[in-house]
Amino acid sequence: MRLTKIFAAGTIFAAFAAVSTTAVAQPTVKLRLGHVTSAVSIAGQGAQAFAKAAKEISNGQVEIEVFPNSQLGGELEMLSQVRLGTLDMAMNGSGIVGAIEPMFNITELPFIWKNRDTVWATLNGPIGSKVLGSLEAKGVKGLSWGVWDFRGFLMNGTAINTPADMKGKKIRIIESAMYVRTLQALGASPVPMAWPEVYTGLQQRTIDGVETNYHGMGDAKLFEVAKNLAVTDHIFTATVYLMNLKKFNSLSPAHQDVVLKAARVAGETMRAGAAKANEDAIALMEKNGVKVTRPNRVPFEKATAPVIKYFSTIVGADLVQQVIDSQK
Repeated sequence: MRLTKIFAAGTIFAAFAAVSTTAVAQPTVKLRLGHVTSAVSIAGQGAQAFAKAAKEISNGQVEIEVFPNSQLGGELEMLSQVRLGTLDMAMNGSGIVGAIEPMFNITELPFIWKNRDTVWATLNGPIGSKVLGSLEAKGVKGLSWGVWDFRGFLMNGTAINTPADMKGKKIRIIESAMYVRTLQALGASPVPMAWPEVYTGLQQRTIDGVETNYHGMGDAKLFEVAKNLAVTDHIFTATVYLMNLKKFNSLSPAHQDVVLKAARVAGETMRAGAAKANEDAIALMEKNGVKVTRPNRVPFEKATAPVIKYFSTIVGADLVQQVIDSQK
């Protein structure tokens, strides 16, 4: 999907293009933004939208160079670089950000979200603002939310229909305590692994499967080495655009305004394409010989209920209840 079409369809950019004209007189700002997926992926589209919007809103005074495909490292590496100030900005999965601020695990709790629309409304309301703001104590500015959408399991030898089918299976997860507990609750053996290593891990069978969003599976061509897909939709992955706080504070107010609004364009761009991209990826995998199952969610929900209870003590029971209440 071309970015110009995304902007036209959702009138995303038009809502922001008329602001920050005062940035014209400011010195040019050059920033670097990294992410782990390809330039044509949902994250890639969002990153390119970020760069384009920043340049156009600021009349060329804010330039963002995008580094896709883990060129600057894995998600945890880039998160660390942003904190240190050696990288200006990164786009990370919310569960990864939970490694430095537990509140971000709220977005990843299994089966906590009813649908895509309630996720987006909650994250872009007071609850989401509170969670983004919690990063400033860590030296990071939370700029905006994005989405990778729902997640499932792609296996290289076993079809998943019930939690019992997962018993003892080595399944790659992101490096997050919440994901570890979720997989353990389902009987699997979680294997934290950097994204660039997953294809080889499936190919060499050092792992039995991978847990991620469907578009990520297709984008990385994991269907070439794994042929059983379980569409469980157990977790909805939000993403976060992050910036080193000192770097953000060093910008003029006009340039800060440009960055924040361009980051919102990036998130809206991801949202506009994520659902279709994931459905298209499922169809692509099926076309390439992957057997697709859609398990009954109820046994999975029951098995993972203790995960929500446990993390309520970490992220705050009140916050968990606010998320639940926000969807009524």
